[in-house]
Amino acid sequence: MPNELNIAGKDWLTVDEAAHYCGVSRSQFAACAPDYGLVARRFMGKKLYERSALHEAIASSPSWDGAQNGVGPPVGFPLGPHRNLTATRLRPYKPRKKVEG
Repeated sequence: MPNELNIAGKDWLTVDEAAHYCGVSRSQFAACAPDYGLVARRFMGKKLYERSALHEAIASSPSWDGAQNGVGPPVGFPLGPHRNLTATRLRPYKPRKKVEG
C-alpha cells in the first residue's frame, strides 16, 4: 500500500484507496465489503468503489459500543484509568551483600 494515498476530489476509489478511506487494511476491506453491500465496478481493468457508497456504509453502521463483541473491561473491573492502583512493595527491601575480593 503506498505511503500516501491522495483521494481528494475522487468519486471512484481503487481497493487500496477504498480501504484507506474506510480506515481498515486492504484484506479487512476485501473480506467485509460484501457484508456492507459494497459492490465494485469494473472499469478499464480496475476494480472501483463509489466514495458515496463507502460513506453511506460507514454512516449506516451501528454506533460504537465497547461492550459489543466481547470488547470492553471485564466484569468487576474498575472503570477509569488507574483507579485504586497504588505502588506497593511486594517484599521488604534487603540490600545486597558486599562481596570482598
